[in-house]
Amino acid sequence: MHDLSVAVLCSGSSGNSILLSREESGVLIDAGLSCRELERRLSLFGAEPTQIEAVLLTHEHTDHTRGVKKFCAEHKLPVYATRGTLALTPLEGVETRTIAAGNNLRLNGLVVRPFKVRHLAAEPVAFSIFFDSVKVGIASDLGCVTPSVVEEMSNSTLMFVEANYDEKMLLAGEYPDFLKRAIKSDHGHLSNDDAGTLSFKSSSEKTERVVLVHLSKDNNTLEKARETVEHEVKRSRHRPRIEVVGHGEAGGPYKLG
Repeated sequence: MHDLSVAVLCSGSSGNSILLSREESGVLIDAGLSCRELERRLSLFGAEPTQIEAVLLTHEHTDHTRGVKKFCAEHKLPVYATRGTLALTPLEGVETRTIAAGNNLRLNGLVVRPFKVRHLAAEPVAFSIFFDSVKVGIASDLGCVTPSVVEEMSNSTLMFVEANYDEKMLLAGEYPDFLKRAIKSDHGHLSNDDAGTLSFKSSSEKTERVVLVHLSKDNNTLEKARETVEHEVKRSRHRPRIEVVGHGEAGGPYKLG
């Protein structure tokens, strides 16, 4: 059996991309870095663009799509995204394939299930990814923890959970009030407290690790994110390891098999 390897190429408002690879091939979730930077960061994990089979997009915001057109055009890769995301992402000359929440697709030996989230985007999704007996849940860029999100993330071996902001830092910070309201809204981003709630409710005996992603550069710290989520998860019988990927940083690789 070949293990599944998952690596965060970058996380945060400066760009987001996650690599899932097995054997000599892989898929990318989002491509929010320039084409050249995507190539450089892939090389940090021993991967080549020629090994990528497809790019899946969560939504159309540029910190998730910045390099997708050039990267996929240069390397002749298809882009999978919802109808709403495809409509708002410049992808001229690139092969596109439409996905829908609740409909599984098979890629590179993986079963990928998109699921709905609330975010200020046209038709955003998050992903549950299955490979043999392991499951990876990726929930970033969502404004609230709904029962359906908890259900989709439950029993993940590895969870990537957004911990965008510390509420006190956000409220005391220099962002204008309208932006603070947008971030805190049900269609904005998850706070550290929200990340703790999702991690606690979705963790099971199968959950080995929770990786906190999409931290704000201005309204959070690695220490606050980790401390808040660890405190919440301690309430559970299941105590997965908590890790944090800093803003603009890479993380992993996390091996699953």
